[in-house]
Amino acid sequence: MASQAVIDRVYFFPGFAIKRPIADESGFSPDGPVVHYQPDGTALSRRIIPSPSGGTVQTDTLRHASDSLTCFVQETNFTFRFPRHTFLSTEPNEYPAPARMLVVSDIEGNFKGLQQLLTGAGVMDKQARWRFGTGHLVFVGDMFDRGLQVTECLWLLYKLEQEAAQIGGKVHFILGNHEVMNLTGHTKYLCHKYRKNADSLRMDYARWYAPDTELGRWLRTKNVMERIGPTLFVHGGISPEVAALRLPLRQLNELTRRSIDSPKPTGRTDAELLVRNPKLSPDWYRGIAQEEAPAAHVAAVLRQYGATRMVIAHTPVEEITPLYNGQVIAIDLPHQEHVKEDFMQALWVEGGRFSVVDNLGRKQAL
Repeated sequence: MASQAVIDRVYFFPGFAIKRPIADESGFSPDGPVVHYQPDGTALSRRIIPSPSGGTVQTDTLRHASDSLTCFVQETNFTFRFPRHTFLSTEPNEYPAPARMLVVSDIEGNFKGLQQLLTGAGVMDKQARWRFGTGHLVFVGDMFDRGLQVTECLWLLYKLEQEAAQIGGKVHFILGNHEVMNLTGHTKYLCHKYRKNADSLRMDYARWYAPDTELGRWLRTKNVMERIGPTLFVHGGISPEVAALRLPLRQLNELTRRSIDSPKPTGRTDAELLVRNPKLSPDWYRGIAQEEAPAAHVAAVLRQYGATRMVIAHTPVEEITPLYNGQVIAIDLPHQEHVKEDFMQALWVEGGRFSVVDNLGRKQAL
């Protein structure tokens, strides 16, 4: 099978990295479900289930909201089931600080690593059931591309979100640039597996996350930036150009969501153009992560949004790294490399203190 370029990372100065191509030899394999709504209100659930030939397409009609979905993860031989959300609404922009938070980003379809981390940190049990009480799980973008269990990772957070809400907990999903890219049909970094699977399902991959699909609807309720207590969460960062717009969180998030299904940018306002600019938008900007932005800019952004610190992802770091005297924390770790060593880490926040937690639940003050 011909290889396809996927992107990994290479370090270009101490502590930070860019992505580089690696070989992708993936192909047709178990996946799904992809849930697509029909004009009559029913939904079709398409998935690829294991078979001696590598996979068989199974299509089910979902006629009732209570009809459950099944997700199988081939890599870990793990199956989980869950209902669909009965109601989806746009997420709030601000939240009070919870007693504790687990914060992670850039999983990129790495289900094994995500499962190890969430289980070890006590967010869920071995059956993938929420066990974090009123705690918050914050995902700071980029579940898509590069990995081979993107669909499964998305459904896991979708499932946990429902369970958390039932007991006062919360799952936050901040949109990263790869979420926005896939929602707008840009699949440059897509693994070969998904192109083969899309052909087998007779459903172009860009349609998997359309507005008439369950995951497409769900992702379109998410924000590009949120403030939880005194902490601002954004995948890339806030550029001086975006900060100069003086947009409140609500408007910034609305503009980003609106741009996902908008036509080409002809006639858009300056604000709409900036929130989709691949160098300056909140899901792409790297100037803070690379410490190119002046400290005064970072302080001004925090004041503008009523925060005292900012957590960012997008730009890879070797370890969770405080920047700007602790006002910024960069968390995009090399999870694909770490999982090979059964070693995963994330940011832990409890009582206003920041730590690094691993997949065995061990914590070390940051």
